Amino acid sequence: MNSRPLAVGLVALYLCLKAAALTVCVIAVHLQPSTQSTANRVIEGLVPFIMATHDIWSAPLFALVDATLGIGIWFLQKWARTIVVIDLAWLYGRALVGLPVVLAAGGHSQNPSMYFDINIVAGIMMLAALCDPDVKRAFGMRF
Repeated sequence: MNSRPLAVGLVALYLCLKAAALTVCVIAVHLQPSTQSTANRVIEGLVPFIMATHDIWSAPLFALVDATLGIGIWFLQKWARTIVVIDLAWLYGRALVGLPVVLAAGGHSQNPSMYFDINIVAGIMMLAALCDPDVKRAFGMRF
């Protein structure tokens, strides 16, 4: 079995913690409806797609996907690394193309939450970590 670099453990931990946060938010809204406003902000910050659709009840699906990918990354599964890298590259590629359009149109009307900012920084760090040659080698990939 390949050794697990620290970056792999941190990426897996982040994905599993994100899944746990989404799950806790959904459970909180279900058990205590008065928490919905706060939970919505956290969920929308962690999953930008939900911010666009305003469907917080899809959060359990995203939690399941994040937990599955986190466990796959932990166990050095190539498919999990590939999915995360493709997803992040697609996300940031679209953001780089769309940012000039948003700025030219006068900016975005809604201020993103701090969770959104944390998610963006974490995503960039995850992409950099998963593309590191030592991490790729741990997944059994050749250069």
